[in-house]
Amino acid sequence: MKTSSQAKKAPRRPAPITGVLCGTDFSENARAAAEVGAQLAHEWEQPLTLAHATLETNAAAARTALSREGARLRKASSAGILTRLLEGEPSEVLADRTAVGSTRLVVVSSLGKRGPARWFLGSVAERTAERAKVPTLVVRNSETLNSWLRGERSLRVFIAFNFTQTSDAALRWVRTDLLPTRPCELVIAHVNWPPEEGSRIGGATPIRLEGNPPEVQRVLVRDLKARANELLGTDDFKVRVEPNWGRPDVRLADMAAEEEADLIVIGSHQSHGLQRLWHHSISRGLLERSSASVAVVPTPPAARHGDGTVPWVWRVLTATDFSAMGDRAVAHAYALLPQGGTLRLIHVAAPGAISDSKQIQGKPTAKEAVQQRAYVESCQRRLEALIPAEAKERGVETEIAVLSADQAARELRQEAERFGADLVCLGTHGRSGVAKVLMGSTAQAVLASSARPVLLVRPPAE
Repeated sequence: MKTSSQAKKAPRRPAPITGVLCGTDFSENARAAAEVGAQLAHEWEQPLTLAHATLETNAAAARTALSREGARLRKASSAGILTRLLEGEPSEVLADRTAVGSTRLVVVSSLGKRGPARWFLGSVAERTAERAKVPTLVVRNSETLNSWLRGERSLRVFIAFNFTQTSDAALRWVRTDLLPTRPCELVIAHVNWPPEEGSRIGGATPIRLEGNPPEVQRVLVRDLKARANELLGTDDFKVRVEPNWGRPDVRLADMAAEEEADLIVIGSHQSHGLQRLWHHSISRGLLERSSASVAVVPTPPAARHGDGTVPWVWRVLTATDFSAMGDRAVAHAYALLPQGGTLRLIHVAAPGAISDSKQIQGKPTAKEAVQQRAYVESCQRRLEALIPAEAKERGVETEIAVLSADQAARELRQEAERFGADLVCLGTHGRSGVAKVLMGSTAQAVLASSARPVLLVRPPAE
């Protein structure tokens, strides 16, 4: 039987840290970053824990230096200053402390580029930002941040956004932590890959080397403004949307410099190790290239399963081929807007259609052109007949369109993006397996390819 002294000791859990955690190596840059951390802790009415991590077994000198630095900060700041000497590799132990307790922010300094080996291992600041469970502020220009915290100027904040959960987390952090602290001027930037957006949104204008086609630019700007307004709770910001054929971090760093940003905010997927070799990190790229301070915001685990809010449906796209199944889906689409909104009701006709079964081959004659216009007008009347009488009473506005495309599924997917649909409602036979392969399904193809939520309406059981 083992005695208590022989029993294996359970691993010690890191002691929790509340408020702001600031890592220091006692350099001038670290001292400046600690002053920023102390001011932030004071503004947030929370303590600052100044931590130094070391692998040395005899840490007497480090303990003395840490005590002196803590005393210096106490004289300069009214925030509560705590000191903690940690054992281990700096980025690992700092990140470990954010996994427990209620740490709000990690503050570290960075000297910038340090040679080729950094690409593989990264600086302590970069590794901390990649591992920490809470936002990490990498301080480059401390005086800019300090003057903002003293109320002497507003902070020019550049937010890199790419319509993902990581970007949402960055905007939420700006709203909850930066905007209530002191005045900020916000610039939200998005760079897009032209072939991808051209395929997603479509449009009549071909892809260009300089500038997005007007249809693509309009949709991207609209969606960026809408998402930012929703997450920030304000429309007081500037947006920049640009096409980019190279690495996004390079262009974003240049854009931040053009905007004279004091702080760059970027969401992070926190990949590291071997993942870093296979998936380029935009956050690390900005940390390497930018001369401004950078805040790296991780996505909270809970946010990956939704933010707990019920999304409102105000814009619904629906389509019919005038079959009983398609018309039934239109009725269900109106049911999705009981408190008003906009419904876009469309029919996709084959190119050159002059009836439900006939198409023009080649250039239309004058007579065929008249027949084509008459067919489109007849389709519009059939769509109008599907509008329920109570739609207006509910405050639902209906937009009608007859579109021409040889691939209906692609046209519907692109139209959903151009319209900005909150939801797409389509009818389906519900076929699967061999029947689906033989018959084909526009609705199933839209479901498989659209980034928008899709509701499929099945026919009633017979």
